Amino acid sequence: MSIFDVLTLLGGIALFLFGMTYMGDSLKKLAGNQMKVILTKVTSNPFTGFLLGMGVTMIIQSSTATNVMVLSFVNIGMLTLKNAIPLVIGANLGTTITAWIISLSSIDGVSLVFQLLKPSSFTPVVIFIGVILYRFTHKAKKQDVGAILIGFALLMYGMTTMSGSMTGLSEVPQFTSIIKAMSNPFLGMITGIVLAAVMQSSSASVGILQALALAGDINFEAVIPLVLGINIGQVVPVLIASSGTSRDAKRMANVNLMLNVLGAVVVLPVYIILRSIGALPFLSDLAAPVTIAITHSGYKLISTIWQLPARKFFENMSAAFIREKKEVKASLLDSRLLATPSLALAQCRQKLGELIKASNDSFATAISLLDDWNDDKASSVHDTESMADLYQDEIDEYLAKLSSRSLTEKESSELSHLMHVASDSENITDHIYHITVSLGRMTENGKEFPAEALADIKSLAGMLSELLELSEECFYTDDKTTALNIVKKERNLIFECERFRDAQIDKVTAVSTSAHFGSYYTDIILDFERIADHLSKGARTVVI
Repeated sequence: MSIFDVLTLLGGIALFLFGMTYMGDSLKKLAGNQMKVILTKVTSNPFTGFLLGMGVTMIIQSSTATNVMVLSFVNIGMLTLKNAIPLVIGANLGTTITAWIISLSSIDGVSLVFQLLKPSSFTPVVIFIGVILYRFTHKAKKQDVGAILIGFALLMYGMTTMSGSMTGLSEVPQFTSIIKAMSNPFLGMITGIVLAAVMQSSSASVGILQALALAGDINFEAVIPLVLGINIGQVVPVLIASSGTSRDAKRMANVNLMLNVLGAVVVLPVYIILRSIGALPFLSDLAAPVTIAITHSGYKLISTIWQLPARKFFENMSAAFIREKKEVKASLLDSRLLATPSLALAQCRQKLGELIKASNDSFATAISLLDDWNDDKASSVHDTESMADLYQDEIDEYLAKLSSRSLTEKESSELSHLMHVASDSENITDHIYHITVSLGRMTENGKEFPAEALADIKSLAGMLSELLELSEECFYTDDKTTALNIVKKERNLIFECERFRDAQIDKVTAVSTSAHFGSYYTDIILDFERIADHLSKGARTVVI
């Protein structure tokens, strides 16, 4: 094996890794809107969660990406640890699909059908179509499909390049010695752990084994321990991602580690025993890409069979290992999700939903102070206003970072909409707090509204409460009919506000005196108008 073969090998590995990453990122981008629905609506049924985890991982071609997303959801409270565990188990099985895709490179035969199925035959066509879609179309989905095809073709070219450069390895005594050393179960497993930890991907590590198999240089005695180790080493990126997260997020990363370590602990002794009694005669046979894919999937399937029923055990073990005396306060938004814009937007939408609900509750609290002033209730309104300031600052900063990413037209539109919602929500809580301040000053000065003025304010407050409820519904449904209804009701409310205010001015003029409650009355009505205006702006955005 010459220096040129080594350089070709390095180039093949780089091309293979880039192709795998590029294809995975493009798949995530294309499937992002569906993923956010799937992963954030996990049911309490563990089997459903398992299937969702497996399905999402098969789509995006990366268990690491799925597990990091699940970690982020647990960290911000979108998922409980209990519901996350089946997702992780499913992701660990779903990642084996990549090995089956790579095994296409081993297809051989003399018939036309076999020749057409060989990557060397169809890969040039795939990358040609991919470049056409990516470069010469203007629709985002077609460009994403083109990027997926380009990534797949690069992956296959890299695989072919790697295997071609390795053909002479069997003649290198040092390499033969290394492969023989890998047949030691413990050394092989440790090597697999290091390989996956360095590569940051079990799929890429298994792909390198398949490239060796294509060159005819590795047997099953080395493959099995390496596969066991690779599946432990794949947890390293998730463990790194869990630093600085909440207690449950750390527990989820710990569960992922235990799943893979205990899987190897269960299988390795059985393998050693069967090997020692000669019950595995195929161990000396050379492995092929397809048989490596079978080994990888078989091991994961066996692990899944006993891990899924034992999920409660893993949850309890993780809780026993990680006992923080004081909960680490998680960030409002998880920066790990910025890599998947649709999920980052879903996270922002969830937090804005929380803010809108808190704002509506705060308005009801403020209006209740008309009848009976309460310092604790007034303080809760102030707390909501402070919460809105925090939410807007963090969401604006987060969306600004997200805007620099590659976004689809729909994602860009959603980002702009959420920024407007954050701003409007913060302004609404300011006006609600201002209403509370006005009522507080009246109480301090020993003043109160006459029955007629109080009835006016309560009538307007009822109309505004209905608007707030409709706006909350519209935020979740994006229903244009509801949005148009909000615009219509906002006009009615503004008309009533003007009518009541003009009537009050006429009364003050008629008696040629200044009503002691007049300024508070007009201030509160003005706050009502401004709240309604912000709600109407949000509704018009939905209509547009």
